[in-house]
Amino acid sequence: MIIDILAALAIYFITKASEKIEKSYGNWLKKTFIAATVSILANILIALSFDIRFAQISFCGYFAAINWILYFLVGFCLLYTEHDKPLIRMYKPAAVIMFLDSLSIILNPVFGHAFSVYTITSRAGGDFYQIKAMWPYYVHLAIDYTAVAVAFFFIIYRIKRSYSFYRIKYILILSVLLLVVVMNVAYMMFALPLDASVIFYALAGALIYLAIQRFVPYSLMTSSIGRAVDDMNEGLVLFDISDNCIYANEFARKRFSIVPEKYDLSCQPVAAVINALNEKGLSFGEEAYSVKGQKDGVEYTVSYVIRYNMINDRKGRLIGSYFLFEDNTEQMHYLEEIRAARDAANDANRAKSNFLANMSHEIRTPLNSVLGMNEMILRSTEDPQLIEYATSIKQSGDTLLSLINDVLDFSKIEANKVDITPASYDPHDLLRDCYNSFEQMAEAKDLILDVTCDEDIPAKLSGDRKLVRQIMANMISNAIKYTREGTVSVHLSFERKDTAGGTMVTVVKDTGIGIAEQDLEGLFDAFRRANEKENANIQGTGLGLAITKDLIDLMDGTIDVTSSPGKGSIFTIRLPQEISDPSPAGPFTKNLVAKKTVYRESFRAPQAHILVVDDARLNLKVVQALLRKTEVMIETADGGKQAIDLCNEKEYDLILLDHRMPEPDGIETFSVIRSSGLNTETPVIMLTANVVAGAEEEYRRLGFADYLSKPLHGEDLEATLKMHLPPHKIIS
Repeated sequence: MIIDILAALAIYFITKASEKIEKSYGNWLKKTFIAATVSILANILIALSFDIRFAQISFCGYFAAINWILYFLVGFCLLYTEHDKPLIRMYKPAAVIMFLDSLSIILNPVFGHAFSVYTITSRAGGDFYQIKAMWPYYVHLAIDYTAVAVAFFFIIYRIKRSYSFYRIKYILILSVLLLVVVMNVAYMMFALPLDASVIFYALAGALIYLAIQRFVPYSLMTSSIGRAVDDMNEGLVLFDISDNCIYANEFARKRFSIVPEKYDLSCQPVAAVINALNEKGLSFGEEAYSVKGQKDGVEYTVSYVIRYNMINDRKGRLIGSYFLFEDNTEQMHYLEEIRAARDAANDANRAKSNFLANMSHEIRTPLNSVLGMNEMILRSTEDPQLIEYATSIKQSGDTLLSLINDVLDFSKIEANKVDITPASYDPHDLLRDCYNSFEQMAEAKDLILDVTCDEDIPAKLSGDRKLVRQIMANMISNAIKYTREGTVSVHLSFERKDTAGGTMVTVVKDTGIGIAEQDLEGLFDAFRRANEKENANIQGTGLGLAITKDLIDLMDGTIDVTSSPGKGSIFTIRLPQEISDPSPAGPFTKNLVAKKTVYRESFRAPQAHILVVDDARLNLKVVQALLRKTEVMIETADGGKQAIDLCNEKEYDLILLDHRMPEPDGIETFSVIRSSGLNTETPVIMLTANVVAGAEEEYRRLGFADYLSKPLHGEDLEATLKMHLPPHKIIS
């Protein structure tokens, strides 16, 4: 009886544990354990019975509980062996049969039709109760053993259909059922005082629970992991704490001919990895390793990354180490291809830069002569007809120069060579500057250029005025180009975010040809123009809007466009700007510049000596003409060799040196001058048509004091000389 009580407690705890089984068969197993608990309690009551009547009632409870143990156990077995469909077809009829059989057993005390109870005295002198069966009882047994047979059938069927380790999970359940049946048959055959098989329900429950929750999953996991490790495309070698090799997967065995029983840390490639790590002062880490081979007369190299690390138990104690071999030959091949592609891209980029530099030089050099001489005509003549002709030349030259600058600006943006240099500026001056620059262009097309500004805009803003002006100029120029008649209006406003900054909003509106909806998506693409055929007669590179968009993005701004074909376009530009002076700027006035300006030199330096070096004689004449009124004493050289000879004979206050000349070029000439005895401290200004990305930084890195881009402008030339000539020789 004590064993029965312990068995009942064991089944109780197993029932609680079975609640954690989330599979559908967990519910059937739980009900099996509950019925087993009832049968054990009934068995205890049989042992404690004080008369035959009470014993008969206890036997009825015991036999009825056995019915439901088997019913729920069969349901568990069918679900566990994945026979869901047979279970669905059988469980209702089987439940009815079990219910009727249980009812028949329970009514036995009333009708006495299934069994009778009598008393037997054991050899030890104790009395116990036994039953005498009648034919309905054998029907009850037949039902129970049929249920067991059904469970056996489906388990054996699944065992035959399964393979490898999966048979074990079903054999375990079959063994548990056989144990219970054998104990029950022994009770029946030998008329034992108590049904000992009921004690084994606890043991059977424990075995079933451990099998489905612990042993089977763990064994399957171990087997599956072993198979997966063998199948993975990496090598794995394990060592114990004594550095004995205890495992090597198939990858490692095949690639490195590893036999675990004969492999240790002195063998390759693990020895090479350990030595390399020791040289770096590391105990664990990863190293590159390569193996060369030959196949069909062709040499090849297989590259690996080998990782060496420790293995710790759950308490952090060292229990061994492992090596992981990763074949990265393909990655190395890709890296080589990427390097080759990068080198090719760099070569292409250098070729592009060289092309742009050459193009800039070849176009700017003659343009320098044209515009320079044209400037001298404008300065020296009073003839209205000549002034008109010279002005037309200047406008055409400026247009050509604008086209070149578009290409070179785009190159700078592509190379990330555009830097933002914030400074304080007057938004009214900025807007007025843009108006003065494009007022004549608009008048030439009989367009109205309407420029307005909010009165409450801050008097001073802080940002890169040069880039902001370029953005506004590009948009105004673009609007005038694509407007045949009507108005181009520019409105400037400011949205204050706080006292320190906000957003400057520029709205450029025109009554031009407009943009079709299908062209809006690619409007800001480089070298692309909307309505290409219709606008073929309009000058431009197709880079203006692309440059504008890139500059706006660089300044963390936005640009939006709305347009209707035939009605015009509206561009809205929003640029974050800081506030230098928050007071309102007040009403805006255009303050037009005079149509005709009179040249006046910005300084004189009759005691200054400069050397101008250029292989184009006409360019030498341009510089001499532009500086004539400054009274600077000028000597010229038509090449690097002549310049070097002159510098060895005389010390100059400043040298203007052309870059692209026949050997030696400007940079080589500069290097020789710097190493000579004279003019080592003389400021050397580079005259160049090369204004591609990075040119200015490169010249300053080489030691040039400054540089001037061709075509030369008289104002820029005078300003540069005034900055670098000795101050005591300058008369303002």
